[in-house]
Amino acid sequence: MFRNVMAIERALGTGIIISSSKPIPQHVEQRIRAFVEEYESVLSRFRADSLVSRMACATEGGDFEFPAWAGPLFAIYDEFYNATHGAFDACVGADLLALGYDNSVQFVPESVGSASNDSVSVSGNWSKYRRALPVTWADISRDDGGTTLCTNQPVQLDFGAAGKGYFVDLVTQIIKDELSGDSRANSDSPADFDFLVNAGGDMRACFSDEDYQIKVALENPFDTTQAFGVASIASGALCASSNVRRRWKVKDASYLGKDASDFESNLIATHLINALDGVPSQKLSASWTYVPTKTCAFPTAYADALATALFVSQESDLQKIVQTTSAEFAVISPNHVLRKTSAFPARFFAD
Repeated sequence: MFRNVMAIERALGTGIIISSSKPIPQHVEQRIRAFVEEYESVLSRFRADSLVSRMACATEGGDFEFPAWAGPLFAIYDEFYNATHGAFDACVGADLLALGYDNSVQFVPESVGSASNDSVSVSGNWSKYRRALPVTWADISRDDGGTTLCTNQPVQLDFGAAGKGYFVDLVTQIIKDELSGDSRANSDSPADFDFLVNAGGDMRACFSDEDYQIKVALENPFDTTQAFGVASIASGALCASSNVRRRWKVKDASYLGKDASDFESNLIATHLINALDGVPSQKLSASWTYVPTKTCAFPTAYADALATALFVSQESDLQKIVQTTSAEFAVISPNHVLRKTSAFPARFFAD
């Protein structure tokens, strides 16, 4: 089916692959590549010239105008922030930076389950860690539905929990606009071609036949050389989160000031931070989420956000979002206990 492939290496820090049943015309590829640059110039905290980096350097804050396309992303963060009582927060970028997740970070490749005896586990060593998030998402004001963020101090934002999935949705819309002739208002209309947008495992499939499905291997968080199961997805979004890929040693606790002497060095941190306490989540080893296309305008953004929210919040807090989007999910705990919703479209080898 997918005889044509377009790849953008290192885009959004992970690379993007677009597989399609028809070739992507050059002018469409150029538009997508230009949007990658635009997206990163606004939301990447790893670029010194980005808008979020300018917010982080503004000693007295200010009014920061984001593009109109950022509005739905902010609304998704509002929704998840409220549902999780603040555990899901774009301001967690301050924690990630303090723990060492910047351009110089070197990730630890082995999973928690296969870590060597001389490396420190993510779990069990954070009891002395204390911090107060200087700014929360609720502290940042903006006009109702607007895209200008107003602050009175530096704010370190990180939109990684939903930003990659949201980008996939926006690229999907570009392809639909350019190749199918659909207007934005009719973006749910089936196209006469099929394609898959994959950004580092956050993927959205679009098929002209609503009954068509593809199979996707689900990575084993305890042994990344193996699959843990196989999902069969129709038109919709499939995303995952785990504490395997982005793990690093915390070598410097000097940012804690006088409390640094009580902080255990060489902890292993992950990007899955609970914004209420700043501690990397330890409750799960992996999560997988599926959101069908027909249930919401941004299925990949919701699937991406839900995969993270399952790590930092209670499932009961997320039920309204799950029901509204018709999301299905599966999670596995560090002791290998698998839980899933009844209609999650996958067969797990442990079943």
